[in-house]
Amino acid sequence: MTCFVAIEGIDGSGKGTQTAALADYFNSRGLNCQTITFPRYNETLLGKQIGHFLDGRFGPLEHLHPVPISLMYAAERFESRGLIEEKLQGCDLLLADRYVGSNLAHQGARLEGRERAEFLAFIDQLEFGIFGVPRPDLVVLLDLPAEISAQRVAMKQARDYTSQVTDLHESNREYLVSVREVYLELCETHDNWRRISCLDASGQGRAIEEIQSELRHTVMEHCGLKA
Repeated sequence: MTCFVAIEGIDGSGKGTQTAALADYFNSRGLNCQTITFPRYNETLLGKQIGHFLDGRFGPLEHLHPVPISLMYAAERFESRGLIEEKLQGCDLLLADRYVGSNLAHQGARLEGRERAEFLAFIDQLEFGIFGVPRPDLVVLLDLPAEISAQRVAMKQARDYTSQVTDLHESNREYLVSVREVYLELCETHDNWRRISCLDASGQGRAIEEIQSELRHTVMEHCGLKA
């Protein structure tokens, strides 16, 4: 049976790097491991619109209510549901670089208290219930403080969905602090979420290989894989 794992984290946490390395590891050991990344900026109709949103074309973040924005992200995954299901049927392990958790954290960060709790429940029901996208067996949070995130994002190469050094989300450090807060909340309230710190006990960045080793062990243990 295929195991479905989502890799989450704020910008600069190394999701893409770790997802690719994990897929290479399992594929090199005889497992069929496939990957998918969200948003699919240049591959879906809604992915292109998400790119426009992150490029600031729809206006400043504070002028846009999180609910309609969350609908766009959810609909983009619905647009990709057939591809997700196809990949799940044809592999042993599917890794998603960002998934529903990103919608929960990034849009939930702009709400507080009861309003946030109601929003998180709404998105869970919308994406997994109404839109019927597959629920991951495991979600791994690559946890990174917002101040370190800002430093790493500044060193990123250009992205094809924006001409800016930072996109609409990345440019707001206070917002990223709130996003991380929601991610940590999700780790505490969901049994299938696991947290991996990107920093060591002294607050220094852990080596990519060290994080990869912990991520690999977490996935193998949860999915019952031997490689």
